[in-house]
Amino acid sequence: MGASIQTMKIFVRAAETTSFTAVARSMLIDRAAVSRAIKGLETEFDVLLFARSTRALKLTAEGARFYRDCVQVLKKFEAATQRFRRDDAAPRGRLNVGMGSGLPRRMLLRAIPQFQKLYPRIEIVLASVDDAVEIGDKGIDILLRPRSLRLRGGQRPERQGLVVRKLCQSKFVLCASSDYLRRAGVPRTLSDLGRHECVASMSLEGDVQNEWHVVRGGVRENVRFDPKLVAQAGDTLREAGLSGCGIIRANVSLIEDELRSRKLVPILTEWECMGAPPTVAIYRKTQPVLPQVTAFVGYLGQAFQRYNVEPK
Repeated sequence: MGASIQTMKIFVRAAETTSFTAVARSMLIDRAAVSRAIKGLETEFDVLLFARSTRALKLTAEGARFYRDCVQVLKKFEAATQRFRRDDAAPRGRLNVGMGSGLPRRMLLRAIPQFQKLYPRIEIVLASVDDAVEIGDKGIDILLRPRSLRLRGGQRPERQGLVVRKLCQSKFVLCASSDYLRRAGVPRTLSDLGRHECVASMSLEGDVQNEWHVVRGGVRENVRFDPKLVAQAGDTLREAGLSGCGIIRANVSLIEDELRSRKLVPILTEWECMGAPPTVAIYRKTQPVLPQVTAFVGYLGQAFQRYNVEPK
């Protein structure tokens, strides 16, 4: 079996699942057919695409290059065929969504069921992604994450050729677990924070956020601290707060359930925390943009509206 759209699909699935059995199950074909397809490609190109062992299936250097090319070919093929389908108004096909570490997973997952009802022909694949460079290089169509900010504020520039679209703008809240506040006491003033354990967050770029900016009645204050614990922004930071590690500054969209249940208790609520980054969608600037990307970004912009707050 030589190179074809079908064999490319089989190869891409094998590269992403690292399992011939998983490919066979997902594509409803025999495992032997998967093996024959990969062997046919290797024979035709006279290269080894996978380094095989009893425990792992790993791409070789040649296989990784072929994977990147196949992803691009399949996307162009999919876009071309969609333009000629009668139901072109209904996007279909695979959509690889990268989730940055600062993105609340449940915020996204709760929005997906309704999207699937609206677009039943779109297959969504979710993956954890650490860098925008993985868009395209690892088959990611769209990356969702908080907007990248500098330590002193201001947005970091994204790579050229990428579109950055704002989905929502939530706000920061200072909070801690009930157990921690019973043990350490409830801070009543900003100066009280000096005797508390304050957990710093760390951005995707490795910036440690150990200075909190707050405002009350037009008066701005900066709270700087030396953390004993630094947690990756996102779900890890939330768990640190829930575990009683100390006071955290977290986005409302990350901890809405815990605030509602009082597992995390807001403190110093008379002060407003500044500097919460917007949640954005990042994708390649191509013409045309994949219909799946357009549909997904537009839908999330509507679904995430409830997290929006007006900046002051």
